[in-house]
Amino acid sequence: MSGPNFAYFMECLEALENLLHAETQAIAAQHLDTIDSIMKQKDSCLKAVMESKDLLKCNPRDHDIANTQIDFVINLQARNANSFKKLKERIEVQKNNSLPAFQNVDSKLRSTYLSR
Repeated sequence: MSGPNFAYFMECLEALENLLHAETQAIAAQHLDTIDSIMKQKDSCLKAVMESKDLLKCNPRDHDIANTQIDFVINLQARNANSFKKLKERIEVQKNNSLPAFQNVDSKLRSTYLSR
């Protein structure tokens, strides 16, 4: 499998991976505004991945490099979701201990992952 459609698919997948790496850093730094921004970018990037996949004549899972990349992206997304869940739980505990200081954080959390 090669050609311009496959190359475009791989570029879209790489862009999604880059966003996931940025999201990993934003979660670690607890930058909720950045996480929210990345989530919006990921939505459009994922759409591009799916549309580029539809242009392929074969299943990208049949290509070793693409298959490895797809698995990596899926695992990275799962890791980020788990990390974000832990961040949310930590913030909830802190919020319960100091309610006024964390009301803004709670609303940002809801707008980032919980509304999706």
